[in-house]
Amino acid sequence: MKDVIERESKREVDRVVTAPERPAVTVTVSKAERAIHEYMSAQIDAMLAGDVALRRGEDAIHDTRVASRRLRSTLRVFGKLLDGAAIRGIEDELKWYAGLLGEVRDCQVQRRRLAEKIDELPPELVLGPVAARIDATLLGRQLTSRKALAEAMDSPRYLELLATLQDWQSRPPFGRWIRQRELVRRARKAAHKADRRLDTALRNQRDESLHRARKASKRARYAAELHKPVKQRSRAKANITYYKQVQSVLGDHNDGVVSAEFLWRIATTAGTAGEQNGFTYGLLYANEQHAADTARHDIADIAAHR
Repeated sequence: MKDVIERESKREVDRVVTAPERPAVTVTVSKAERAIHEYMSAQIDAMLAGDVALRRGEDAIHDTRVASRRLRSTLRVFGKLLDGAAIRGIEDELKWYAGLLGEVRDCQVQRRRLAEKIDELPPELVLGPVAARIDATLLGRQLTSRKALAEAMDSPRYLELLATLQDWQSRPPFGRWIRQRELVRRARKAAHKADRRLDTALRNQRDESLHRARKASKRARYAAELHKPVKQRSRAKANITYYKQVQSVLGDHNDGVVSAEFLWRIATTAGTAGEQNGFTYGLLYANEQHAADTARHDIADIAAHR
């Protein structure tokens, strides 16, 4: 019975992913509409390719997650220029799917990061099976998250999302004529929001504020990517470079914070198991805290030279 269900599920996925495109409606579109359509179509293509790769057991988590985030960011920044009825609820569905991908990706990142951090330590400071315990704990979480993702990808909810996105490639969700200046204005608004959030984060130095600034910087970067082919290319290029740098440094900060929290939790039980103690975990924790502090200093310097 399980084999039958799996075969039927695969047929449904194949029907959604490989279904022939509906005939496109021939209409005159503005340069702004063309830019939105091409950007969204590229992300949808990446998500569909990721779907196939993931079902084959390939590691396409990162690229698929980035595509879903770019698409969601487009809806969030430029949504008021689109057909509200056509896009209603899709941003939430993309957030749901990106969250499932993120649960897997975060474990992958932490496994690689902490393995490298342990390798950098002098052997005499690695007391007990630290590397094995960390990797086994994170791998267990990763496999659980990967199973949840696989189950979600066979759900009607996910298949409906894919069908909607594929339909957008031939029938983009435009409700009216979009002017180039509207596109630039929306992108500029996203950039101003990112700047405000970064200013707030630099003032209060809270981890959650820095995380919010990072997400806003991603949206500003993606918005600049979208409008670059249309208008104000030099400004778009400068914004892409700047917000990519901000995103990268704040990503380092977030990785340090997340890893430090994980190490604190695992260290609290290290002394209860044989051949283990909390010394190396504490050392790694301090190093991750230092990495987060360094990122705070770096981002302040970057913002000061904006």
